[in-house]
Amino acid sequence: MGRKLSVHLLPDLCPPEILRGGTAVVIDVLRASSTIVTALQNGAIAVSPCGSPEEAESIREQYGADQVLLGGERGGVRIEGFDLGNSPAEYTREVIAGRLLAFTTTNGTRALLRSLSSRSILIGCFLNLSAIVQRLRGETGDLHLVCAGTDGVVTGEDVLFAGAVATELGYGSADDWEPNDCTEMSVRLYRSVVDGSPDCCDAVQQFLRETRGGRNLLSLGFDADIRLCSQFSEADVIPEFDAQDGQLKSAGRD
Repeated sequence: MGRKLSVHLLPDLCPPEILRGGTAVVIDVLRASSTIVTALQNGAIAVSPCGSPEEAESIREQYGADQVLLGGERGGVRIEGFDLGNSPAEYTREVIAGRLLAFTTTNGTRALLRSLSSRSILIGCFLNLSAIVQRLRGETGDLHLVCAGTDGVVTGEDVLFAGAVATELGYGSADDWEPNDCTEMSVRLYRSVVDGSPDCCDAVQQFLRETRGGRNLLSLGFDADIRLCSQFSEADVIPEFDAQDGQLKSAGRD
């Protein structure tokens, strides 16, 4: 058997000792992962993941309001007093380029902060699928795909993306991986959604609308975000966590 390829359906289901020494990919398709990728793709200097709005505000006080934008949500809605919410569409080059983003969300940033025992932490979503897969092919050690979920509950969109990554890495076509049961579950889900579909993006988009996270966004009027977050490989950026300064920065493919 080869390296471990583990899907974790929720951050609380992967204790720190399991992640230690491996590479973790934090997944919050709707929408933190997609927003972080979009912000860095459009020229943000870095993204500081924060556990609370107060922590984000302290970063702006440290660096100055002219250098830092506050972004994030609670319950899917922009935090009062923040510059931006958690919609990737807000993070245009005109708005974000050359700025540091202090960012906090209900699920995604918390999942990242739960993964700090990993040797390296990357952010993945459908927007950077090809880039993240290429990077993972060059990694050594075990791989952990950490799904953020929604309010402590498993969500289909994150599991679907984990299945897409595992599929693209060749799981099931070779004996190079030692999977856990959740890897098999996620791959089966992904294949059931896209196999036989003439348009994988469209199939994923329709599935996302039916998930817990998707239904929440639809109820808040964010259908456009679902369309955006279901696009495949639109970005080359790979957000990587720098433990030295606690920031996510754009890393290249290996």
